[in-house]
Amino acid sequence: MTFRHFLPVAISLAVLFCLNLLMISSLSPGLLVKQLIAWIIGIILFFVGRQIDPNTVKSSRTLIFVGSCFLVLLPIILNTITRGSRRWIDFGIGTIQPSEIIKPWLLLFLVNTKRTWLIAIPVIITLIQPDLGSALTILCLIIPFILYHRRSLKFAVILALCLLILSPLIWKFALHDYQRHRIETFINPSLDPMGNGYNVIQSKIAIGSGGLFGKGYRKGTQGQLLFLPEKHTDFIFAGITEELGILGALLIIGSYGILPVTGIPLPFLSVGGSSIIALLFSLGIIYSS
Repeated sequence: MTFRHFLPVAISLAVLFCLNLLMISSLSPGLLVKQLIAWIIGIILFFVGRQIDPNTVKSSRTLIFVGSCFLVLLPIILNTITRGSRRWIDFGIGTIQPSEIIKPWLLLFLVNTKRTWLIAIPVIITLIQPDLGSALTILCLIIPFILYHRRSLKFAVILALCLLILSPLIWKFALHDYQRHRIETFINPSLDPMGNGYNVIQSKIAIGSGGLFGKGYRKGTQGQLLFLPEKHTDFIFAGITEELGILGALLIIGSYGILPVTGIPLPFLSVGGSSIIALLFSLGIIYSS
């Protein structure tokens, strides 16, 4: 990849890096050093990823897949419960979220196998943790492969129709109560304004109160006064928009416009070392020469 092709990526990462550290220093300053370390590790892995040709790891695809499944299963084995789920591995000096770390490795596996349906195994393990959001993003890794292969696309359409038909049973028996409540309050937050709908309502207030130019650095009332929950992770976009306004939001959207990223945490902005590291490593593989 030439410097000319790399330049837009570098500019986007620089903008998101600055915004990320700026807003964490405002919304959750205690996590600033941890996030900076994650960026440093991630940037190193970006250049490591650039040396990996996805087509040369075919002989190791089974090891990659088994290792990924074991890693995402490890929090369940260790039975470390945080916020009602077993998603993280605690090393004492820090934690990692395997469901984020395995994503680039699963992509390498999918590139080198015809058995793309095996992605269901880590998806099911992630659901057992339970972590519906991460399970869905892992499942989404298969979308490019489905679109590329006509036979897989037909199978996916049939499966989607089956899931649609079975959706009432899935709603009643497969989803946890908190997952159903999250969907209901996402559609209509006013159903439970002081409970499950509280987060969405507060995020809307934060975004709306920011206006065009925002309230200013560390002057956001929703974020600074703790009305906005998870202001440094799930709702960091709302926290940024309150302080930097619509112009700040457009800057973020513009930066994402030239970066191929996905994820449940807001990519490159939410606090989360595992997400930052996995995303930068993935970008390195994508832009490998």
